[in-house]
Amino acid sequence: MKRFGIKKLIFSLFLSAIIINNAQALEFKDIPHGFWAYKQIDEMTNEKIISGYPNNTFMPKKYVTRAEYSAMVIKALGQENLTINEMYTFEDIDAKHWAWEYILRALNLDILKPASNSYFYPNDYITRSEVITFLANILKTEDISKKDAIIALQNSYIDFDDIPDWFKVTAGKAEYLNVIAKEPPREHYLDYDAYVTRAQMAVFLANLKHEIDSYLQEKIDAEKAPKIGEGIQIENVLLDDDVATIPARSILPIMIVGQISSKNNAPGQMFQARFANNIVDDEHHILLSKDIILIGKILDTTKAVNFIRNGEMMFELSATNKNNNITRILGVAEYQASISEANKIKKAAKTVIKGTDFTAKDGQILYIKLFKPMRVNIVTGEVLD
Repeated sequence: MKRFGIKKLIFSLFLSAIIINNAQALEFKDIPHGFWAYKQIDEMTNEKIISGYPNNTFMPKKYVTRAEYSAMVIKALGQENLTINEMYTFEDIDAKHWAWEYILRALNLDILKPASNSYFYPNDYITRSEVITFLANILKTEDISKKDAIIALQNSYIDFDDIPDWFKVTAGKAEYLNVIAKEPPREHYLDYDAYVTRAQMAVFLANLKHEIDSYLQEKIDAEKAPKIGEGIQIENVLLDDDVATIPARSILPIMIVGQISSKNNAPGQMFQARFANNIVDDEHHILLSKDIILIGKILDTTKAVNFIRNGEMMFELSATNKNNNITRILGVAEYQASISEANKIKKAAKTVIKGTDFTAKDGQILYIKLFKPMRVNIVTGEVLD
């Protein structure tokens, strides 16, 4: 099971909010160094996600209200400047409330739901089940079966029988992700309907941030790794760190879009093609993806001549990559090649008495021979020169 994927909106916005914080530890009269959540409280207060009180206390056992919860989560996600696209009106809270904009942003991100159509109840306390549901949604695992969720909860919580059936899969996901705040001496009780204390909230949010940071690091590592896959293997590829050089005279199969002919097409005409499959080396690094779109320009054609030669076509190729209807140029260099094989014309073509012209129709494969080496970044897929 993959660890998790972050919801697209929060993930894209959170990328710019990662901060390396070297602030000094804050001391509270009611948080001794041996306190069970000391580390997380220190972290969350240093990052100004949760504030202490003017009398230098933290009040770890005080319950968190719905308004406070909205502000804490928005700060933890770095979304204080998120554009508010949907407005809400409630009878018990308005724009004069200190947490009004936090609440609107929390509602826009589905961090919590209104209590009813007309009331938000900002001073009501938030429950552990509400926080756990939020964490399980934002740190979204691959599908987990109810059976696996039940096993995870049974192995961890004495009060398993008190957990409602509708909540078991969600709680099981959160347990797999190890983000649930477990306060001694009730660390083996889920207490799903209990109110969340400020100390517990510090732990919940610290766990959230650590999981997101871990995910981002995994993503960065994956983006730095060469792409691996199956495809048509090219021999004698030279690899220098992340740069692979496909040698000159390598034969690459391309699939034509439209039609070209050694007899009828004139120099200057354009055509499209794509690789018939991924092009890989002997270690299965993807050198050229089958998703790359090739733009061809015919340079010269040579018609077949009896007893002398088969028809040939010279053209240059530019590599582009199509992604979500956005075409990104991967290489500005142009690759000159000649067709060495076409359609069913292979070695037998060399033995025929009469030279042969060829026509490649839509979807048919041509085999091109590179006239010069091609360098490719096997991490980014970029054609270099």
